[in-house]
Amino acid sequence: MRVSLTALALLLMVGACGPVGGGSGTPAATASNVAVKLSDLPSGMHRCDLSGDIDSYLKKIQTSDPTTYSSTKTHWEAAQKGGATAADVELYTDSTAHCANLATNASQIGSATYKLAVDFVFQFKDEASAVAGYNSDSIFGFSVATLKATQLPVTEGTATGLGKNSIVLTLDIPPQTVYLTVWQNKQFMSILGIFNIDVATDKKIALAENGRIH
Repeated sequence: MRVSLTALALLLMVGACGPVGGGSGTPAATASNVAVKLSDLPSGMHRCDLSGDIDSYLKKIQTSDPTTYSSTKTHWEAAQKGGATAADVELYTDSTAHCANLATNASQIGSATYKLAVDFVFQFKDEASAVAGYNSDSIFGFSVATLKATQLPVTEGTATGLGKNSIVLTLDIPPQTVYLTVWQNKQFMSILGIFNIDVATDKKIALAENGRIH
């Protein structure tokens, strides 16, 4: 899925280390167990079969969506050069049919009018690499500068509830609403896009994911 290209295209029309252990009895945080879960989402959502670690995701779309495969592979290789050691891709929609459509044409994300959540979680070799990823355009083309360049209203820092290295952009242009956030916490960075779910719920979803980082 060309996360950077599809999301930025949408925005332009209107204007992407070893685990750190937790406390006693708490599993070490990984990209996979940090990423958005079905339990975070409203009832009626479905986890798409494409979801999983970045290597399995690429394998699944290599034949069905070669354009997305090529761009995502290139972005992932660049992220690895920046210190990313693992990544997880999660896609949820309101129907299995919509999941099937995304498997062959990820560009539909930018025009989705149904409920959809797309999450890319990156784990870095250390916190410094994650901070660098957040502050640059090296991780799937997303950064603070990228979102600010749209000249659309954004919320930054602690006001988002996601920590000092975070930015949230929201759009409400019927029939579509968009909640797009990029943030860094410890050695993790997340790019989360939620479509057509109310903003209050969007915030809860992001906070639930962030709460699993330790």
